[in-house]
Amino acid sequence: MNLIDLEAFVSVVDRGSIVAAAAHLHLTQSAVTRRIQNLEDVLGTPLLDRQTRPLQATRAGHETYEFAKPVLSSVNDLKTGIMDGGEPSGDFRFGMSRSLGDLAIGLPIRCLRADFPKVRIQAFVQWSAVLLERLATRALDCAVVLLPEGSTPPASLMSERIGIAPFTIVAAKSVRLSQPATFEELGSNAWVLNPHGCSARQVLESAFQQRGLPFVSAVEAEGFELQLSLIADGVGLGLVMPQVIRSSALRKRIKPVTVKGLSPTHNVWILYSKHIGRLAPAVRCVREAVKEHLRAH
Repeated sequence: MNLIDLEAFVSVVDRGSIVAAAAHLHLTQSAVTRRIQNLEDVLGTPLLDRQTRPLQATRAGHETYEFAKPVLSSVNDLKTGIMDGGEPSGDFRFGMSRSLGDLAIGLPIRCLRADFPKVRIQAFVQWSAVLLERLATRALDCAVVLLPEGSTPPASLMSERIGIAPFTIVAAKSVRLSQPATFEELGSNAWVLNPHGCSARQVLESAFQQRGLPFVSAVEAEGFELQLSLIADGVGLGLVMPQVIRSSALRKRIKPVTVKGLSPTHNVWILYSKHIGRLAPAVRCVREAVKEHLRAH
């Protein structure tokens, strides 16, 4: 057994295909296949289910991966410590929840570029559910997600709660609602919502279902300014973060609505692989940048 065979296997599991692993390792597909076969011969068992797409590890493959990942991380840490003077390098793939706003990822990117010039950044803005899925499949090293009160991150990941994200129900100025409004009042209105995958939407929808009240989606759309324009035109009610309202050119045409028995606040978590190794300083950089963003808003 050697490290290059382990590296090829881990890369295939992380990327879900031999083609992607070969591109990452700058090898031919046949070379990657040979390395995995060498490892399977040494261990005496198949490590990949070759009937699935994307490729999935077998039970033995999962165990091998869990042993191999920290070994390779330690080797990379050694190389970084000796060859790069301890400075993080290589690919760093991270994501942020779209609920925080598409521009919220800008500050972490700028901080990473300033502090770690040898790190190659891949940044993504997606819904929290998608980010959790990509962390589970090891397509991301780190992600900042929003989870409802009472929800906890997967135990398979390192996690830290770094703040809170309140949400506000909004309506057109022309819509007549009590303050605070009741669920029954809100149930007579349609909604302008984020697509499924948005955790804030799920919390709101569940609150209506628990009360046996209708919850009707008029429009599902991405983009807060688009949503606010539809809300201002009276298409429906919406759910956004307060800073979205404050920064919008449409803020004078909409109004916040308080609701009896509803406080759709989410916790902001930073999640990352247990095998983050030499990239731990990059994770800390993202964490501090996001905390600064939350304080500023």
